[in-house]
Parts: sequence; C-alpha cells; structure tokens
Amino acid sequence: MRRTTSARGGRPGSATSGSDAVTGTGRHRIPSRHAEAVVTTDAPRPNSMAKRLAPLAVGGVVMLVATLVATLAQPPDDPSLAAQELSTSVAATEPAQSPPPPPEPTPEPTPEPSAAPQAAAEPSAEPEPANKPSATQRKSAGGEKKAAAASGKGEGKSAAAAKGWTRVGGDEFNGGMSPQWSPYDSEGHAGNGRRTPDAISVENGMLVIRGDSKGNTGGMSWKEDQRFGRWEMRARFPKGDDQYHPVLILWRESGGKENGEVDFAETTSASDDVSFFLHYGSEQEYAKKVLDITQWHNYAVEWVDGRITGYIDGVKWFESTDEKTLPPGKMHPTIQLDYFPEGGSPKPTEMHVDYMRVYR
Repeated sequence: MRRTTSARGGRPGSATSGSDAVTGTGRHRIPSRHAEAVVTTDAPRPNSMAKRLAPLAVGGVVMLVATLVATLAQPPDDPSLAAQELSTSVAATEPAQSPPPPPEPTPEPTPEPSAAPQAAAEPSAEPEPANKPSATQRKSAGGEKKAAAASGKGEGKSAAAAKGWTRVGGDEFNGGMSPQWSPYDSEGHAGNGRRTPDAISVENGMLVIRGDSKGNTGGMSWKEDQRFGRWEMRARFPKGDDQYHPVLILWRESGGKENGEVDFAETTSASDDVSFFLHYGSEQEYAKKVLDITQWHNYAVEWVDGRITGYIDGVKWFESTDEKTLPPGKMHPTIQLDYFPEGGSPKPTEMHVDYMRVYR
C-alpha cells in the first residue's frame, strides 16, 4: 500500500505599528522634523521550538521510509508478523487497516469412479436352472412362435393350461410332420372317394388336409396306443362344402364297435356348430355347441379311469361317467377330413391343425 508523509516548518512572523511605513528590514524611517530621538526595532525571530523539532520530524520521516523499503524488499517469513510490524511503524501517520479476508478454499473435484469397480460391482449371472430347455428346444419353440405369428394361430385358452396337465408328446407341425403319423392310403369313408397321402401337407407350421371336387381327401392316425390320457388339438375348419366332415377322434386299437370311438370334435365344413360323440356298441352319447368353427379353437379330451370329459378352449362342454359308455381298451388319436356324398360334386375344402399334444 502506498503511504504518504508531510511536515510543516515555522514561518517568519511580521508586525505592524500604527500607520507608519515599515521598511523591508523592519526598521521605521526617521522623520526629518524629529531628529532628537531614534528608536530601533528588531524583526521578530522565528519560533525557536519549531526550529528544534523540524530536524527530528524530518529524521522520523526518513526512518519510516527506510523501514518501509526494507520491509518490502525482504520476503517476509511470516506474513502476519510483517504486517503487524509495518502496521506498528506507521501507526502515527496512518490508521491501521484490517487485513483482507483469506481466500476461500477451492473444493477439490470429486474423482469419477473408474470402470473397473463398476464392473466388479455388477451381480454375477444367476446359475441356469437344471430344467432349462436345450438350444434345440429353444430353436423349436422360436420356430413355433414364428409359425403361429405367420398364420395368426396364437395359443388361445387351453384345457392343458387350465388344468395343469403335463405334456409327454405330440406334434407341432413345424418344418414337417412327425414320423409317428400314418397317413391313410385307402378307400374313403364308407367306400366314398379315396383317402390319399397327397391330400396332406404341412404349410406355415400347420397341418393342412384338402378334399377336392371328386371326393378325394385325406386322414392319418397316431402310431402310439394307450389306455387313459389327455389329448388336445388346436384347429380351425374354413368355410367349405357340407359334404366334407372334419373330425378329431380317439380311435380304438382293434376290434369292432364295441371297443368304442370318441369323436371329440366333429362338424361339417358349412356348419356353425360342433358336436361331441361318444360311441359305445350301437349307441352314443353326444353334445352340440354353437361355435364359429372357421376360427382357431382348442379341442381337448380327457380319459381317466371312470370318466371321459370334453373341453373347448379350456371349458368343459361334455362329460360321461357311465361305465358302459367308456372305451374298454387302448386308443390313439386320428385327424380326418371325411367325405359324405349327398349329391353333386363337392367344392374343394380344407381343414387346418396347428398342433396335436399328448398329456398325462
């Protein structure tokens, strides 16, 4: 901080007396007519005390300046001590000023976490469950979903899901047909037309059976027979000729009619309903349900000891517990488009099946 000092010396005094003129030396002129007396007056002397103190003031200023220069020239080891000494030395000439406040500390930046600790903090992958499907099974499931999306089949509501059945086999019709099927190659129902393997194909992940204008059609049976079980098929029957009958069946292993027949979905391609027929001997039990058969539905049959039950989209619609109506032997599923001629050539007709699943 720049500092300034000042000193004031004494000034010669001056005097006047009456109206007489005074010379530059302080002496009066002698009037010519009064020569008999002369008065002499000395000029006033400067203040003797001021003269004595002036050198002391000048010396003090010189010492102050010297102290200031020495203080500024040497780097102080202790800034606070140097400031205190300087403040003391100039207290007589300038009021002490408060030192400026110390600068606020600058906060240190928080270091960003490194990538390594984050990677270490991530949870490890959970162990795969023991029953996780294999790569082949996942690929098959993915194919099923793509095929369902392509044809608009979906899954719908099923008896298997509603009842918690355990699947043990069947065919999804993805990329072909299981070798467990035996296509028919013979005369048609009651000798009408023919059942030929050429009428059967797999398209867009679904089974297609066609009937032509001459009554030639198709059907096939599953090679595995069993006593008791649960079966479910997802199917639709596009609008066609009423001389063609799509039917989903449990068929007896061998023998005559006394061994039973379970038609758990039977209709004509021009109907607006579907029927359930439980054949035993020469008689039958049946039920009928109004339904849009052109849409996808899940048709299921459950055969347990002492009961046969039919389901559509997971809802029970037929049941028999009469022992005499129940099949006495093993059975297997079949899928058929049967020709029942009623005069005139039938128009081409189709039936579609998304899957056939076997449960226990």
